[in-house]
Amino acid sequence: MQLGGIYRLRGKVKRTLITLLTNPIFLIGYWVFGLKLASICKYGSIDKNLPILLVSIALLILVILFTIIRVIKGSERKPNKLSDLKVWKFISIVLFVAITLFYGANIYKSATNFGGKLAWYIERLKNQRSIKFEHNNIYQYGVEGIFEDINNKHTLPKKLYMENNFSLKFNSDGLITSFDTFVYGKNDNGKEESFLITYDKNKSENITVYLHGYAAPNYNDDKLLDPLIETANVIPIKKAVSKWNESQYGLIYYGKRNWGYNTNGIINIDKDGKEYSPETASNEIIGYTVSLFIPGMEKEITPARYNLIGNPKWSKPSTTPKQPTSDEKKDEQTNTKEQFFLSKEVGYKLNVADKALGSTFYSLSKTTDGGNVWTIINNDPYSGTVGGASGIVFLDDKLGFLGAVNPSGNEGTLYRTDDGGKTFKKVNYTSHEVKLNNGQAIKPFDTPSMPFMMGGVLSMLVGQGSDGDYNGNSSELYQSKNKGQTWKFVQEIKK
Repeated sequence: MQLGGIYRLRGKVKRTLITLLTNPIFLIGYWVFGLKLASICKYGSIDKNLPILLVSIALLILVILFTIIRVIKGSERKPNKLSDLKVWKFISIVLFVAITLFYGANIYKSATNFGGKLAWYIERLKNQRSIKFEHNNIYQYGVEGIFEDINNKHTLPKKLYMENNFSLKFNSDGLITSFDTFVYGKNDNGKEESFLITYDKNKSENITVYLHGYAAPNYNDDKLLDPLIETANVIPIKKAVSKWNESQYGLIYYGKRNWGYNTNGIINIDKDGKEYSPETASNEIIGYTVSLFIPGMEKEITPARYNLIGNPKWSKPSTTPKQPTSDEKKDEQTNTKEQFFLSKEVGYKLNVADKALGSTFYSLSKTTDGGNVWTIINNDPYSGTVGGASGIVFLDDKLGFLGAVNPSGNEGTLYRTDDGGKTFKKVNYTSHEVKLNNGQAIKPFDTPSMPFMMGGVLSMLVGQGSDGDYNGNSSELYQSKNKGQTWKFVQEIKK
């Protein structure tokens, strides 16, 4: 009896599968399901595709339940022309396999190599963390509160180093409005980890942490993060900035710096908060400097540059190559659309050479001593075709990019160098076409911004210029696998 029951069960399962596969309604529902699921994985557009996907799932469930009930009740013993027709059985199985393979392959492509929305979602799951920002007042929690919030969600290495700097802005009431830094270190197992940490109150109430980004770690003690936290804890930040009576302030930290004999803005502070501002210096001023400043007014109003005293190692010269001395001319090394510092020593700057008929012409200079001396390395990097500079960035000492916009600001161009700025070539990319509701095709994305590294891939956003109004003035993301020589469209990014 038991053996006979097993055979009967197998027979019913087989009959159920054959009936389903030969049911045209099931095949149509399965095709719609695959089509819409692949579309969501590729393009997103959930509002458009999800209702139809849910209807197809409901249809499949109903057909499956109906078929199972009929088989159990024995209704399928009645002749079924389609299910008993060998040719249709073969065709239906081929259709089922073809639908599965075709849409399965499309979904796989959407999940790999940034081929679709699904790949970006997987990337975020793997490498992006959104962390609630609770200690968001610098007057109350200093900088330490930021890393305390991050540690509550993702354990950071005990000893962290910065790739470049730590930059933060806050309001007059102490509320932090933005910050960013790129840090790395080794966890308890000795494994190297990196963290791109960013926060912008205008975009989100949460801190965003990108894991596993590309870093060039050298574990230079001059770039230790701990001195920033310790120094910020003893600085009376509220009192220090109140004298300026502005609505927004900034804090920046580059690690250990050598100010030479320049005492301008220097404030020595001990762990008890006692301050001393030297008028002269008998020795070079060296320390892990935390600077408070007014954004956009660094030249007019000298930043307050705090050095925490008490640890003799902090005031010793670096054992790595000598760092540049600083003076009033360069104050904080900020990156702008006409200036970019690759490191504290190496920087590039566009200099206005001439102006005519609404266009500005530039030369390109380079510094290797932190901005004390600039040397022209290219007299005409834009080859005479520029309205105004829109950006400059160097990813290393060879690869760099310049941006330009026409005089009206409604269209831009990107230029690339792979020889350190000696020569530049125009970057070409295929402008992506979109359709309006009336069916008209347009190409609104014509103003490239500066390339950047994202998840180890060179990426670029192309915007719409000053006349852009398509889809909330959205941008399009392009990526390159050959250091910016060619670019591939990835997806549209809404603001």
